[in-house]
Formats: sequence, C-alpha cells, structure tokens
Amino acid sequence: MTYRLLCIYETFENDTIPQLRIEVNLDGKSSSLAPFQRKVTLSDLLADASTNGLHPSALCQLINHAGLISQPFCIDSRLVCHPLVQRILQDHPYSYVKATPKSSLKRITNPPSFIHPSSIVSSLASSVPSGILYIENPASWHRNIKVRFRYNDALSDFYPTYSPLPYLTNLGSLMLRDKLAETELLAMLGENYNPATASLSFKNTDTEYLAELTKKGWTLYVSCPNKAASRLYYHHESSGINWFSTDQDINQSEFGHQLLDGYLHRRNYHESDGHIILFKKEDATRSDDKTLVEQLDASYDVRQLYANSQPLTNAEIHAIKSSITNKLHATLRPYQLDGVIWLQQQRKNNHGCLLADEMGLGKTIQIIAHLCCLGKNIHHLIIAPTSLIYNWKNEVSRFAPQLSQQLTFVSYDMLRIHLSDYLPEYYDTIIIDEAQVIKNRQTKKYQAVSQLHCKHKIILTGTPIENSIDELWSHFIMLMPPIQTLYHRLHTLGIQAIPEVYVTLSSKFLKPFILRREKQMVLQELPERIEKTVYVELNETERIKYKQVHTTILQAFATGVSGRISSMALEGLLRLRQACIAPKYQTVIDYIETFRTEGRKVLLFSQFVSALHELESRLTSAGIRFVTLYGDTHNRDIPVRQFQSDPSITVFLISLKAGGFGLNLTSADRVILLDDWWNPAVEDQAMARAHRIGQKNNVLVLRLVCKDTVEEKILQLQDQKRQTVDLFNTTADKLTIEELKLLIS
Repeated sequence: MTYRLLCIYETFENDTIPQLRIEVNLDGKSSSLAPFQRKVTLSDLLADASTNGLHPSALCQLINHAGLISQPFCIDSRLVCHPLVQRILQDHPYSYVKATPKSSLKRITNPPSFIHPSSIVSSLASSVPSGILYIENPASWHRNIKVRFRYNDALSDFYPTYSPLPYLTNLGSLMLRDKLAETELLAMLGENYNPATASLSFKNTDTEYLAELTKKGWTLYVSCPNKAASRLYYHHESSGINWFSTDQDINQSEFGHQLLDGYLHRRNYHESDGHIILFKKEDATRSDDKTLVEQLDASYDVRQLYANSQPLTNAEIHAIKSSITNKLHATLRPYQLDGVIWLQQQRKNNHGCLLADEMGLGKTIQIIAHLCCLGKNIHHLIIAPTSLIYNWKNEVSRFAPQLSQQLTFVSYDMLRIHLSDYLPEYYDTIIIDEAQVIKNRQTKKYQAVSQLHCKHKIILTGTPIENSIDELWSHFIMLMPPIQTLYHRLHTLGIQAIPEVYVTLSSKFLKPFILRREKQMVLQELPERIEKTVYVELNETERIKYKQVHTTILQAFATGVSGRISSMALEGLLRLRQACIAPKYQTVIDYIETFRTEGRKVLLFSQFVSALHELESRLTSAGIRFVTLYGDTHNRDIPVRQFQSDPSITVFLISLKAGGFGLNLTSADRVILLDDWWNPAVEDQAMARAHRIGQKNNVLVLRLVCKDTVEEKILQLQDQKRQTVDLFNTTADKLTIEELKLLIS
C-alpha cells in the first residue's frame, strides 16, 4: 500500500491565516481524490515509507514535529509560518485550496505564503534529546524495537531520521532538534540498528545489551493491552541477571519463579496482574542449584542436597595424599589425584556421586586410592559385571593388597539371585561399576542394588547415557533417593517433553555430583587416534543380492501392519547390514596381512558373531594367529593375557557388545570396525580398548563401509548424532521410527 499526502489550505472567510490540513489517499488507485483515508496514523505513513525503502517525507516529518499521531493532521499556524516549512510546502506537488466548508477542492500550483506576526525569528534554540525504545510485542521483544528521540516539552517523540524543521513545544514555542546529539545516540546502538526501518533487532534476547543502553540514558517502553505504552524499569539480580519490568518495585524471589516459568514454557517474558516482565529465559539456569530447586517447590530433603557443600580443609587434603603415598602401590596422575580428592569431598558432604571419566582414564585405580583413605575396620561392596570381577581383584591385589580383607565382590546377576545374603549387611561404601548395566529402573538388577544398605555409594561408568537422559536420573535416584522428588517434579511440569530444557536442567541439577574428564583434557601425551573410512565396492553378484534383500524389505514395510512397523524396520535393517558383511572379508584379510608384516597387532570388532566365525576360518587358512572374545566367552582374562603377551598373536576378534568395557588392549594399535553402529558412543567404546593409558603408538582405526548401501546412511546418521550433544557428548542408542524409515528407504 502506498499513500499520497495532500496539502489542503482552508481559506474560510473569518480566518486571518489559512488553516493547513493534510489528507491521505491511495496513490495511483484513482484520478479522483476521493475517498480520503480517514484512519491513517503517522505510524502507518512511516511504515509505508520504510516498506518502500524510503526515508520519511518532509510532510511526514512536519506532521511528527507538529506533535500529531493520528488524524486529523491539522498543522499549527506557527509551524506553517516558518520559512523552512513554507519552502517545503512550495515544493509539494499536491496542493489544494478550499474556500468554504462545502466547496470542492481546487488544485493550485503556488501555495499561499503567509507570515504570522509572532513567528518572525532569526534563529531557534535547541535542547538535548534522549533515546527511546518502544517494544510492541513482548513475545518477541528483541525484534523490531522502534527507535525514537524525545525532547523536553515536545508534543511527541521524533522519528530518528534527522529533520531541520522546527518542532512545536507544549508551551507553543518553536525549537530545533540537535543533529550531533542524535547521531551520538544512534551510534550507541551499533550494528543492531537498522536505519531503513528505524528499528533495533538482535538475534538473541540479549538483556545485557539492553542493560548497557539504559545505563547510557536510553529509556524502554512496552505496549500494554488496552492502555498506553508503559515504561520498563531496569533490574539487576544478585546472581548477575538483568531484566526489565513495568513494575518499578519487584520481589526478587517472585521474579525467580516468573523467570523459571518463562524458561519452562520457552518464553522470554511474563505477563500478569497488568505488569509485563522481559528477560532472557536461559538466565533461569544461572541461578544456583538450591534456588532453582526452591523455585520448583521441591522438598526440604532435596534442597538440603544443594546447600553449600563443605570443601576439604588443607589438613584433610594432606591426609589424603599421605594415605595414598603410604598405602597405594602406584603413582597417580595429577587428574587421578584430583579425582580422589573429589570423591573424598563428595563423601564428606554425604553426596552419592558418579565418576564418569572417559574410558581408559583409570576409574578403577581412583576408587582403590579412595578406599585406601578410609578406615581399616570397615567393609565395602564392589558390584560389577561378571567379566570384570577378576580385573577388580587383580587390580586390588596389585595396588592395595591390604584392602582385600575389607572388600566383597559380586556380579549383578549373582546379587540379584542371592540378594537375601546381602540385605542384612550394612556396608561403608558400595561401588557400582559399569552402571549402564542397570540403567533401567524397572529391572530386577536395578531394584536389587537399590535395596542394599550403606553409608556411601559411588557409581562408575564411562557412558552414563546410552539411550536417554532418564538413565542418568536412574543412577542418581539410586545414589540419593531424595532426588526422586525433583525428578517427579520436572515430569509433573512436563519438562521432559521439551528436550533442550530437560537436558539443560538435568545437567544443572546433576552435574554437582558428577566428575567427567575426557582424554584430550588430561592426557596430552596420549598418542593420536586416526580414523579412516575404507569404502568397499560391491561386485555385480553382491549388488544384485543386496537389491533383492532391499526390495523384499520395502515391500514388507509397505504392506505390514502399522503396529509392527518398528520391529519390521529393525529386522529389515539387520538383514541389509548383514548383506554388506561378506564383500568385506577379503579386504579385512588384506589389511591384516599388511599390518602383520609391519609388526602391528589388530583389534577387529563386529556385531555379528557369525561374521567373526567366518573370519576365524579365513585367518586360520592364511596362517594368522588370533584369539576371540564373544558374549559366551568364559574367563575373559585368558584371551586378553594371551593377546597382550604373545607377540605371535596378530588379531583379536571381538563382538562389539562383549568388548565394550573392561578391556585394556594397548598392545594393539590397529582397529578394524567391520560394521557400523548408529550410536557413535558404542564405537568409541571399542576404539578406547586400544586408545588409552599405556598406548605408545598412534592408533589407526579403519571403518569399512560398502558404497551405495545402508552403511553409508548409518555413517551419515552417526554424524548427525554426534552433533546432538547431551550432558556427556553421547547420543541415543535407540533409533526413532523416522530414522528407521530413512535408513531402509
């Protein structure tokens, strides 16, 4: 829509000076002047100019300087008489005269010039402006904030394009705007200011930016329903949070609840009782944990968990170091000593805790060192997968044999079966190793561990999240039962349905009790891990077979019962992946032959034990010695010792799930992944068997992928999942139905 402004001079009989009225019609719609647009405001005219990429016209500026906001636009004679105003009126192409109230308009080419006796002045004074920001929509307050200037005694605020026209004050005098001062004010807005639209926008709800502007003299207003714009007052919360409210006096605790409510509902504002509050919703997570818990109305027991924890004294730290020196037959790395001190502090504050160091950083030795710092006549329980019990016993006898009499070891399965034997005991400390085994609260293993009695619990896992953030909550409900109240409160509010909010708040509430270090953070001397994707071409026969499987799966998927779609898709995905295995066998043997001639040892992982059995046969035929580790392998330590100590054994064949934890295989520096898993965290576990403390060589990881097959899509899905960061940079192990459809399409 384009407006046209018409200057109409009303020269009625009794008027000494003609009255100037500015009317509006639609430009180009008709040769007739009618109909006039009677409900157009100055804001409409300014928006029209901005839409067409124009600065406000001189007449728009005149209307603005006359203090007019809406029609009728009748210009005060004192302004009309000013020489500069007369000049722009002479240049305006649409001028008309109206002799009587009922006469028609007559177009004129030379508007009348007239002088009011009191308006003859040689110069006008100017005053200092202030900057005004108008927020029209609280829901998106950081976008399209109108920028205006305010002068004392002016009848209205001014559009920020400078005009040399005089403006009318509320005292009836004329004054000039200060161009230099206006330029300096606009410079404060920086690159966020758009002069074409006279508006301010920034990408994020940056309250710090607005706070700085208010400190420099800018004033904020916000549109309120059914009333004039209200001023926003700047507030600063003790934790460093800036916000703005139409209420000059506001209770900070009340604001905390409003801020949290906004965060939970993904809003950057709050509106109630006629007041509007603007904030940055992400600031809700800046509050300390105890304050956030109180705002969520959690129980007293939960709030106590987040009370100020007591740090260890210098004397206590010295005693820890002394105990380690005297009782541990090993030298801890600096980060490991930090870990022991952290464990001691958690114990001092009666906090169950999770040691979540990345695989290969020595969680076991940190726990042994921690136990060395405790008393002699106390009893501890260590719960671990069956395959790791031997490793625990071996590490204890090696580094702290005096602890052996104080420790009881039990596997998850044996604990579940013989739970009644353990329930009467009261342990000092219970260590729960590889706790991802009991990530599901509904399992009998989880419930068995939860029933045990002790003073202190510690959970160990390098992969605290495999499927969802709820697994982490499961760990802490076991570690500190009162925290279940907080978990249920979050779910009552429906926060789990907002993934980014749920992850952030979970991180906020649980991280005080989690210690997580990654290799690149603490092991600068660890050799490099090089990953390389090797693409394998299918020959014609293999390609035909793959397509046949794919076609069959698509047909079944298209005609299957909707309730079985997920299981059908998983089954189809399994068949497609199996069809990609056979084409790789010769490539694998070729690489192993090369590595053997170089004197390298190789770890080969696959999810398909049948494929590993096939490779056993091929390796035997090629005269290449190997050992194996599958899910049904008993005495895992035997093949591990053989592989680590016997230089004639070149290859270790490992099923991916069976070899996911508890293995230290640093004699190998070559890793082959025969088939991909869509969760990169699972593969990271496999690679960590070789890339860990004790490795002296760079580790080369080969990932075999068949071209133009589902394996390439899995590789793409891995990349996407690596970008989906949760608390520990891990990704969900379960596939959504959408991901399944994408993979088999």
